[in-house]
Amino acid sequence: MFLLIGCAFVALALFVLFIEPLAILGPLERLTPNIQYRVRTDLPLVALSFDDGPHPVYTPQVLEILRCHDARATFFLIGDRALRRPELVARIKAAGHEVGNHYYTNGSMLAHSDAEFLANLKKAEDAVGSLNGPKLFRPPGGLARPRQLRLARESGYTCVLGSAYPHDPMHPPVWYIRWLIEKNLVPGTIIILHDGIADPMRSIRALPEILRAGRQRGLRFVPIGELRRPSRKLGE
Repeated sequence: MFLLIGCAFVALALFVLFIEPLAILGPLERLTPNIQYRVRTDLPLVALSFDDGPHPVYTPQVLEILRCHDARATFFLIGDRALRRPELVARIKAAGHEVGNHYYTNGSMLAHSDAEFLANLKKAEDAVGSLNGPKLFRPPGGLARPRQLRLARESGYTCVLGSAYPHDPMHPPVWYIRWLIEKNLVPGTIIILHDGIADPMRSIRALPEILRAGRQRGLRFVPIGELRRPSRKLGE
């Protein structure tokens, strides 16, 4: 009996992980109130975000696709990579995109002390330079301890994950990336993709079709900070 219950729980967890039904967002928001997954809005806006850059090969490809489709995004940059590619950071900002803090190193921060966490958060902020928008933080791997979330908030940051994430670091097929995102493409959605992983070409190939699908639905792709403006909220 216990084995059957355990298997059922694992199956349910995998279903939620890979299907990402929008209905799960309400309970998730109540369980983790210090994390933003979406924005409740009645305007036809969605936010596109890219993690783990900047990358000298892939980030320019993403920027060109966004330019061709008149779309803007938020790039969550890893501090030590931003230090090595300041020209790419400048290019991202010059194109009208937003930059966010993705910590200084690319790896789990769960075991870091409070002092280590704050030091790495600040080092990443210094490396990225002017955030040209609100202070947004996305923990590496999407994982942070509650204490770390509180420290980030006390440092002026809002922790942002998303409501359409096709797990592209696991290299799923292009059709799944498109399907998962387009299924959840409604006003207020925050999309998570990666431009800084070892091989993001599946996401890059899926990106033009995702942008076209959004345009066909009357949606406009904007940075997270723009989506979060108070005037974007329902009833305002």
